[in-house]
Amino acid sequence: DELKLPVSPEEYLGGLCDLSGEIGRYAVARGTKRDRDAVKVCLDTNRSMFMALKMIGRLPGNCNKKVNALSKSVEKLERVMYELSLM
Repeated sequence: DELKLPVSPEEYLGGLCDLSGEIGRYAVARGTKRDRDAVKVCLDTNRSMFMALKMIGRLPGNCNKKVNALSKSVEKLERVMYELSLM
């Protein structure tokens, strides 16, 4: 059975970007536990989402603001990985 939800492309992409924020928060929590593997998975996931959204090009509505937040999340997780590499 297929579940059909009336979701616009803007809502879907916005939700995807919001998910990346949750992934980033989880990664920071794992980083405090020095769990490099979990942080790496989170970084790779957010980086993949960012690259996929950049490949789309022009995004609907205010999605560009959310993509900018996703970019900042990727940068933050890269810093977390770097800091973990120093320990």
